[in-house]
Amino acid sequence: DDAPSMYYVLSGRVRLMALDACGNEKTLWYLGRGCCFNETIMFGTSSMYSHSSARRIKFYHECTKNCYLHIFSQRDVEELGTKNPELLLNLCQSYAKKVGLLAESLVSLSLESPLTRVCKYMASRIVPGSSPLRARRDISYRDMADLLGMHRTSIHKVMRQWQAEGVWDFERNSSEVIILQPDVFFEEASMCQ
Repeated sequence: DDAPSMYYVLSGRVRLMALDACGNEKTLWYLGRGCCFNETIMFGTSSMYSHSSARRIKFYHECTKNCYLHIFSQRDVEELGTKNPELLLNLCQSYAKKVGLLAESLVSLSLESPLTRVCKYMASRIVPGSSPLRARRDISYRDMADLLGMHRTSIHKVMRQWQAEGVWDFERNSSEVIILQPDVFFEEASMCQ
């Protein structure tokens, strides 16, 4: 992802990742159809990419689930922005929203308990209209740990603790969690039902 290109996800799913100088990998985000990423080409020049090897963190992506991407060069983006300024404005708004979400995530990681972090993540994965209320658990504990800034053992412990307390239930290999006490769950996630 060092090349000055912007990507648009036509179908499938993309995992955005970072790799530090020590080789530690961190999952940053998952994107689906209709999302774009690597918008930073709008704000820099191609010369900024020639110094990318000096960066301590390398960003890259991995395509999953029959992923198809459209790749825009920096020139493509500039031409589209000149011909259709509303597209460029929309792209800037999308990028600003991602930066805001990242800032919010950093604050929550430093202030919230492991239980609250797990509940907020599970709340974002609620299956609409499900009865009883269910949440998808469609990524591994390792990937969830990367997203939440936790160790996977801590996530497993939180999941089992609330299962034992009867707040939710799940089978070991199931991709869904059944929320048995929605009021308690949403209160911990700091959300209104």
